[in-house]
Amino acid sequence: MGLALTFIPAALCQTFGMATTSPPPSGYQPSDQLRDSLAAWEKAVDETEPQAREALEEGIAQELRDDRQLTLNVLAQHLPWTAEMLRLLMADRDVPPRERHRQAEGEPQVYKPSERLRDLLAAWNMAGDDVKKTRASLEACIADELRAHPTLTNAEIAEHLPWSQEQVRVIARAHGVPRRRKRGSDHKLIEENGKPKAVTVPYDWYVQQPGADPSITRR
Repeated sequence: MGLALTFIPAALCQTFGMATTSPPPSGYQPSDQLRDSLAAWEKAVDETEPQAREALEEGIAQELRDDRQLTLNVLAQHLPWTAEMLRLLMADRDVPPRERHRQAEGEPQVYKPSERLRDLLAAWNMAGDDVKKTRASLEACIADELRAHPTLTNAEIAEHLPWSQEQVRVIARAHGVPRRRKRGSDHKLIEENGKPKAVTVPYDWYVQQPGADPSITRR
């Protein structure tokens, strides 16, 4: 039929309903450790950090309400945001317009963030650190899970995660996990005018096959 590549039979058998040598689905279920790590990360991302940020933004608004002469440029020097970003954040928080300092009043007071604002900023920074720590713990757990199940593919574990199999592959490589062997069901048949023309195969699967083109496997 003039099909491209050498790994055609398995894909063609699938296409025409014939038996293949592809292994059956693993029936994998995440371990309790992976579930707990995922739950901890999701809580940090969906609850802890957003709540801390909301409290910080309200604290900034209160700081501006308490001091009409405090400008966004001055306040931004004590925060991880620019004056323009603060302007956007404060748009719907009932913050009064800034009063211009009059020369007759003498030099404006040097602004020092209130203890309340400093505490809110510290809490938000800690929440951000918690997101990073729980993410790192989750990624390490994913790597351990892949090592514990050598036949488990990236696609199969990705079904239990909020990420694609490509992101799982990136995590696995970062933690030195051996490459996953893709299943035959991942092969894609390309047709032209209703007839099989070529088969595309996953890279990770191809490079493990005998006779793989060295110029491809070296990439």
